Amino acid sequence: MNRFLCLLAAGVLPAIATASDLDLSIESGGQNSLTVSPGQLVAYDVVGELTDSLNEGLALFSIDLKMPGVTLTPLAAPTSAAMQNFASPLGLNNPAGFGGTQSRAALKQVGGMQNTLKNSFAPKPSGTVMTGLAQPGAPETLASGVVVVPTQSGTYTLSALNVLANVIRQGETGSPTWMVDAAGVGANTPLTVTVESLSQSTNTISLAAGGTVNFSLDGGLGSAGLPYLMLGSTTGTIPGFWVDGLKVNLTYDAFTSFMITNPNKAPYSNTFGAFDAFGLASAAINVPAGFLPGLAGATIHHSYVVFGAGGTIVQTSNATSIDLLP
Repeated sequence: MNRFLCLLAAGVLPAIATASDLDLSIESGGQNSLTVSPGQLVAYDVVGELTDSLNEGLALFSIDLKMPGVTLTPLAAPTSAAMQNFASPLGLNNPAGFGGTQSRAALKQVGGMQNTLKNSFAPKPSGTVMTGLAQPGAPETLASGVVVVPTQSGTYTLSALNVLANVIRQGETGSPTWMVDAAGVGANTPLTVTVESLSQSTNTISLAAGGTVNFSLDGGLGSAGLPYLMLGSTTGTIPGFWVDGLKVNLTYDAFTSFMITNPNKAPYSNTFGAFDAFGLASAAINVPAGFLPGLAGATIHHSYVVFGAGGTIVQTSNATSIDLLP
């Protein structure tokens, strides 16, 4: 059923004064932000909490979900006793299911409503209304899903849009039905996922004392066996440059050109190679004591590219930085 019919069935058209607000938070492991490897599977929950107790709990919710750069798949059917009452056959949801309708890369109308009509003549909805859901201090996991993050490094945000909600009116007993009021939208906190494929053992190195910086490259399982090339820049990471439609997060300069034409040259090692069966690789810069003291105060930035068939660049990493100390 579409949103209009769902609201009509819930008894809130025409709308009356907003009773409460619904706060939403999209979380993974209880957090609103996390850093992951390329192509990683991320589980997430949509958590709801009403802003006041001037009601008898959540009666209906519907949200759209969008994560630019990522194709979302429908969320799982609810498993908790409370939320099963929002999904068919105990409750009502859109024809594609409680987990939402795929619309290009996004999801439409995730959620459903309880049987506030007290329907008893049709096969569904057939559930018994549960009160007290998502009250202040007792947030409810409304829906859960998983998303496969991109292999391309960057920051991706999963957001809830077009939020609609109803609450059971305070004082209702379900006789003859459960009257509901429209809820407003309170806080709406998205989930921010940073895909990071390059890390390093330290951010500084002393030219006088020398030392080693180890780089860890994680291209994801999709990069297994593919060749990579590490690049560098002494002039920064912005604005970067583009190759084969992908942005390399370095400012192209003479040092970039040097690393392209001189792979694996000291003081670097393994700047050019291939990922192992797990999409992992390592490289290093080994600075001898007393190395080029005139470089003190400079910062070197690094990133890497991954090559696919025909030598086309199919993936680029985030950038890291090393400060060269005296």
